[in-house]
Amino acid sequence: MYAVISDIHGNLEALQAVMEDLPEGVERVFCLGDIIGYGASPNECADLVREAGMPTISGNHDLAVTDLATNLEWFNPVAAAAVSWTREILSDENAEFLRERPRMMQTKGALFVHGSIRDPDEYIINRVSAQENLAILKSEYDGVPICFFGHTHVKAVSPAPLDASLEEDRALDLSDGGPYLLNPGSVGQPRDGDTFASYVLVEPAESANGVVPGPLVAYRFVEYDIEKAQSKIREAGLPNMLAERLAAGR
Repeated sequence: MYAVISDIHGNLEALQAVMEDLPEGVERVFCLGDIIGYGASPNECADLVREAGMPTISGNHDLAVTDLATNLEWFNPVAAAAVSWTREILSDENAEFLRERPRMMQTKGALFVHGSIRDPDEYIINRVSAQENLAILKSEYDGVPICFFGHTHVKAVSPAPLDASLEEDRALDLSDGGPYLLNPGSVGQPRDGDTFASYVLVEPAESANGVVPGPLVAYRFVEYDIEKAQSKIREAGLPNMLAERLAAGR
């Protein structure tokens, strides 16, 4: 069994709560990027990810902070302010770690991207973009039953399995009808109206005749100290909106 997390965004309180929530039997935690940006604890979050030995890909915020040539005009003013602040305090060691992460990873049974399969900075936000990326998954990654993606901060599964409920601890059987795209939601800044940190547990299926079926996947929802995370953001002088949105899940 392994776990998949995404979009920590410098929220140490949420990340620590998720790590404490991991059940016994989790052998590895895959991180889909954006460890930093927005939150007030970028170094602490990067340290934890590195020390835990998580296989990690880079997100757009990770690269915006560590690549000083990035044009911040592509970011909204709040995000740009957070990038500039994070650049000032991120350690050289963590900057190098984030800068060197790959933009995608693949195992025998899964593909891991930040935004989408065709573009690491694309948002998969509708049926059209999901179907187009599923077509790429089928044609270019034949036999890979699932692709995990982040970036939107919104939990999602496409195509919707027979039991499409994303309730906590309710296993989604993705062994048939795939391949699938699945977003575990955000650890540090959810945007789907939920205020808890979200991640998934994955139970891979046994291969049969060289074919790897899709796994069983269960969402986990973790409460954390939102007020503490908010206080850190305000004390750091970051835009207040970044603190307020944690309590709204938007």
